[in-house]
Amino acid sequence: MNTMRALRPVLATAAQGSLSARFNRGAIRAILDDTFADYEARRSELPREASAGGRLMVHLAALTIGLYRSLLGRGLARSEARSLTAGVTWRAYAKIAAVPTALSRVGARSTTDRVKRATDLFRYFPFSAPSYDMVDVASGADVVAFDVRRCPVAEYFLAEGLGELCVESWCNLDFPLAEMWGARLERRTTIAAGADRCEFRWRVPGGAQEAT
Repeated sequence: MNTMRALRPVLATAAQGSLSARFNRGAIRAILDDTFADYEARRSELPREASAGGRLMVHLAALTIGLYRSLLGRGLARSEARSLTAGVTWRAYAKIAAVPTALSRVGARSTTDRVKRATDLFRYFPFSAPSYDMVDVASGADVVAFDVRRCPVAEYFLAEGLGELCVESWCNLDFPLAEMWGARLERRTTIAAGADRCEFRWRVPGGAQEAT
């Protein structure tokens, strides 16, 4: 998947920002080399999802695992490797999320409307059906609510015995993302942590206020 190689500059910037307190530039380049080598070794065996977005997300999950294994290979404890991996994935995710975040502001009448537009864009791509199974949930006027009943990324991490890494380096990224959108995410369950669904309740304080 050439897309992964095309993402290397984004990942390199994210890695430099998150790993520089622990590693020098040469070591970070070597970590990225090992990350992509691990990904390439597993690429042909990755689950082939029905939607393009689902396939992309599984490949990104494999790249995340490659980074985590690369850090473990340098003697880091699992907890530190998970934390550093999460730092890198958040910096990369924030860059990728910038486009739907900007688009969601166009014509939005309120912060709640903007959050709804942003989540709809993500649900259209890359978190798209049929790879992802999402069900809207009735909620108050200041909440955008849905459940995820199937997540191919969580399934892949769990199959690799890395559910905890999935929660820390993928699932938990939604909390700072919510803050970017002017909301607060409330979530009690995740598939990666063993539940049958991931709950998403994007609560917007003063949601009826005009969007800015």
